[in-house]
Amino acid sequence: MSITRYQESARMSQVVCFGSHIETAGQVAHDTSEGIKGQTQQALDAIDALLAEVGARKEDLTRIQIWLADMDDFSAMNEVYEQWLNGVAKPVRACVGSQLVSGGYLIEVQAFAYRT
Repeated sequence: MSITRYQESARMSQVVCFGSHIETAGQVAHDTSEGIKGQTQQALDAIDALLAEVGARKEDLTRIQIWLADMDDFSAMNEVYEQWLNGVAKPVRACVGSQLVSGGYLIEVQAFAYRT
């Protein structure tokens, strides 16, 4: 089984595919001036774009991992997350509080999928 890496830099790839399996790197907001809802939407939009790049879609998601800088943002993040997956079979999910890299990041999201 071959491994294909997309958007590879000196540090990491943004997506790795092996066989039918897909893993994204953790996605963060590009505009950290936005609050948790805006940053959540930006991270999820980035995942949508990465899935599209490898020929996958939200329906192919198997797992989502979420890191929040402040667990008080859990409810507001879930509002955006639930809308993002509205009408789609839900993947398994984990969400934990974590000290994120500096720079105003409030959330990081990683996705795993299986391309059928």
